[in-house]
Amino acid sequence: MLPEGGAQPPESFRALLAERTPSFGLSISDSILDTLSRFLGALDRARRQTNLTGPLTPEDLADHALESALGQRLIAHGARVIDIGSGAGFPGVPLAIVRPDIRVTPVEPRKKRIEFLTEISRQIPVPNLVMPVRSLGLLGKESAEAATARAVGNVEALLKEASFLVTGGVFLAWTTDVGLVSRRLSPLFQLETDLAVPGTRRKRIASFTKRNVPRGTGGTGREPS
Repeated sequence: MLPEGGAQPPESFRALLAERTPSFGLSISDSILDTLSRFLGALDRARRQTNLTGPLTPEDLADHALESALGQRLIAHGARVIDIGSGAGFPGVPLAIVRPDIRVTPVEPRKKRIEFLTEISRQIPVPNLVMPVRSLGLLGKESAEAATARAVGNVEALLKEASFLVTGGVFLAWTTDVGLVSRRLSPLFQLETDLAVPGTRRKRIASFTKRNVPRGTGGTGREPS
């Protein structure tokens, strides 16, 4: 938890985002930048009362938001998206802000983070950020066309058979080791493409497609018998 003084106002984040957006190859409207700025301002205030993030600088937060927004290129129009391990809202909240056509459901087990995400959706507002759920098991079968995860360990165990994701749906992983994630998700998911995150040496956003694999053979890293 950070000291309560020193939180940056949305206007400061607005300037950081405007400065950094071109380096990410993004084109974001003024109104969307304003909404992203309000989200980051609210997060900066909240993390001084609750341990929502580590000791990140305002520049780090701006880059996390833009890195999250970069994933929009790999999500189909109108998709229902499950954001696994949302934490303080990356990548789900920025994705919902830059893509009002999609519907993002955060999955987050920790109460304080659920409260923060719920408040963000109402106050900013982010109307296509829906009520968080505590676990993937609470989602309906084949309820989404896309899923996202950033900095979530053992994600293959979390996904299991990914029954919440339609066959042909995509899973986006923010990772520094695409090959390792690909091996762990085989044979249920097949790597389709990946994007380099500008300004980093190893970070990439990898897109995997859910395959039609017989029940019990996917999501564990085992080859089908």
